Amino acid sequence: MFGTVARMKFKPGSFEKMQDVMRGQEQRQAKGFLFTAVYRSQSDPNEIWLTVGFEDEASYRANANDPETDKMAQQYQELLAAPPEWHDGEIVTMNQAATRASA
Repeated sequence: MFGTVARMKFKPGSFEKMQDVMRGQEQRQAKGFLFTAVYRSQSDPNEIWLTVGFEDEASYRANANDPETDKMAQQYQELLAAPPEWHDGEIVTMNQAATRASA
């Protein structure tokens, strides 16, 4: 598996708009897509950490190079207070319950 962890700082009042953009991306169900998890900071409600996982690096890179993904990234840019931090890498361990969780 391969994916990314991103730290994003949004402009005040942009969190809900970010969720709308993310729902559109999740509905695409890109080839090799496995999961997304979003953590919202308790100390700063405008800061999130995003984790995304794909079956392999090739699927991850194909999604990253997809024009639809670029369109979503541009929508995020309008909502961000600062550039995002991206940390790509191989997912070497993942343990999850048998059922899928949804918040």
